[in-house]
Amino acid sequence: MSNPLRIQLAHSPADAALISQVFDEVWSVKTMVSPEIIVASLHNGAYGSVVWDGDVPVAAAFAIVGKSLTKQPSELNLHSHAAGVVQSHAGQGIGTQLKMHQWQWARENGFATITWSFDPLVRRNAWFNMVKLGASVTNYYQNFYGELDDGINAGEQSDRVLVQWQVLAAGEPQSLEVVTEQVGDVVIATPDDIESLRKNNKAEAQMWRARQRAAFEEAIGNGFSVRGLNAEYSYVLSRG
Repeated sequence: MSNPLRIQLAHSPADAALISQVFDEVWSVKTMVSPEIIVASLHNGAYGSVVWDGDVPVAAAFAIVGKSLTKQPSELNLHSHAAGVVQSHAGQGIGTQLKMHQWQWARENGFATITWSFDPLVRRNAWFNMVKLGASVTNYYQNFYGELDDGINAGEQSDRVLVQWQVLAAGEPQSLEVVTEQVGDVVIATPDDIESLRKNNKAEAQMWRARQRAAFEEAIGNGFSVRGLNAEYSYVLSRG
């Protein structure tokens, strides 16, 4: 039986190397984020953590310090660059524990908000980020990182939505209800399982990307913004 999970804040070069190691396993890539970048960021107020199952690292997160995203220039934003759980421990709620730990650390260290990006085609991530965690979508970006070459995203366009999680303005993280579309709203669908499509039907996966991108860009160009996610895992956008 595994020992209880524990989350350890990163401080040292050894911790940074562990975070880099976990990311490489999760994303099947070599040096997704270099330990040197993590060390430099930690020394300048960034957040890093490792989740341990006994003496085995099974998850990690890394977030950098960003400028204010509000009208208050003194407010800091924490941008969560990456958070991942190794496959052997997926589906056990570790991701939620990790994000809650990050939120609490951000609150204790005076950050007003936390932001991160995710692929809008990945339905489970949309649900986790927008409904379970209660983060709100603030923008959509076409090919945010350029073309990626890791084991999950190789050959894919890196379209992303950016979400913002309130910290100082919230007493605690609050999950959100699904929304119901109203007359005049734009509804943008997600595929059942884009990861499987990318492996088994790349052409259809690419069509999903093209359709979703066109829908987001047209709606946002016409003054719509994402209000939430509906019960069918589709984005609901309202004007204004």
